[in-house]
Amino acid sequence: MRGRRGFTLIEIAVVVAILVVMAVVAVPALSGLLDLQQRAAAKELAQTYTWLVDEAQLRNVTFRVVYNLDRRTWKIEVGDPDTVVFATPEEREAHDEEVREMMRRYTEEEIAQGVPEDEEEGGGQLTDRFAGLDADGSFTTERSLPRGTAFAFVYTPQYGEEGVRPHDPEDLADLDPEDERVAYTYVFSDGTAEHTVVRIVDEDDMEDGWTLEVEPLSGKVHLSTDIVDPEQSMAWLPDEGPRIW
Repeated sequence: MRGRRGFTLIEIAVVVAILVVMAVVAVPALSGLLDLQQRAAAKELAQTYTWLVDEAQLRNVTFRVVYNLDRRTWKIEVGDPDTVVFATPEEREAHDEEVREMMRRYTEEEIAQGVPEDEEEGGGQLTDRFAGLDADGSFTTERSLPRGTAFAFVYTPQYGEEGVRPHDPEDLADLDPEDERVAYTYVFSDGTAEHTVVRIVDEDDMEDGWTLEVEPLSGKVHLSTDIVDPEQSMAWLPDEGPRIW
């Protein structure tokens, strides 16, 4: 009978050494791949904003970029060219409360039948007039960030200096969809844009990532690895325009 033969100590040591070498080689390669994915996601967003600035003027519409920070997705919607956004969180909250108060006048049946939309003219905007973009099929679905990549925050003036940040991953399992963190940024029909800062990061290292900044008015887009303070980036702008005598 042939006796059973196990691994020798030398064979085990060789296997362990090979695994260590593979780990040393694989970790930097994986890190580099993740950085490339972050860059690609940020570059796609930057190209999208550049396209929207031109397209908004051609179509005479307002575009809205919708970020779901908890789901790590974004999509484009198109709406009324006369869309107005808010300069501060206080203005946005006051408007939302005004809309809620006006909507209380209607029953659920009237809302389902579209009565608020019929009476909206001359009474302020009560309903969301944005819809999915379906020009050529390019942006009809949500875009998802690459695996291992997340939004650190999305800033516009209407959300205040902290912007909108995702929930803690541990809280997502029991999170109601209505409570998901969603942020909106706008590109207007005259080719101007809302000041926007989006930070895309490694989900395990919030310091490692890319920042996209859209300048107000011009719509010019900047990409960098720096963590941008939205309030400071536009500090050079005067609080008031020049006085004309």
